[in-house]
Amino acid sequence: MIALMLWLLATLDAALAGYREAAGRNALIRKRRYYRRAMIMGALFGQVAVALAASVALISLALAADRDSLVADYEAAGSRMLVVYLPFTLIVLLAFLVRSIRSVDIRSITSTLIFGPFTLIRPLVASAGLLYGVFAAPRPAIIGLGALVLTMMLSLEKTLSLFRRITARDVTMTAVPDYESRRAE
Repeated sequence: MIALMLWLLATLDAALAGYREAAGRNALIRKRRYYRRAMIMGALFGQVAVALAASVALISLALAADRDSLVADYEAAGSRMLVVYLPFTLIVLLAFLVRSIRSVDIRSITSTLIFGPFTLIRPLVASAGLLYGVFAAPRPAIIGLGALVLTMMLSLEKTLSLFRRITARDVTMTAVPDYESRRAE
């Protein structure tokens, strides 16, 4: 159950990273489809990160002398991480619920009071949750996995931005020869 909750939170965080990365990059008035696509892309990138973290966890379990003890320590660390991550996530979800009210004023106030400050403190909350979890079971396998997950969480927006630039450049590069060939005629 703990692993499932952490997976759900990681997926949600990755989707929101996709939203944040896409924000302010499109001049469309109706952006629902644009943001939905960005959130799906973020969630998909998050699944790659989750799969990598799960692989590292499974390898550490396969190599562990006492698997049951390591599983218990993973659960202890995960449950303590949830103590930090769940309240943060619930506030963000409530802000999205309030933001669904069709009012520019309400949307602006949620951006100003919740999304802006929470985006700013997100790295601190991610680090605090990890440290609180690792202190429950400070084993090298848990510290290493935690460091990997934290690095992936905090670099996801940058990765999405890089992916956007690469794919946009590919589109531009394929369009340039057509332009050049027409220009030569």
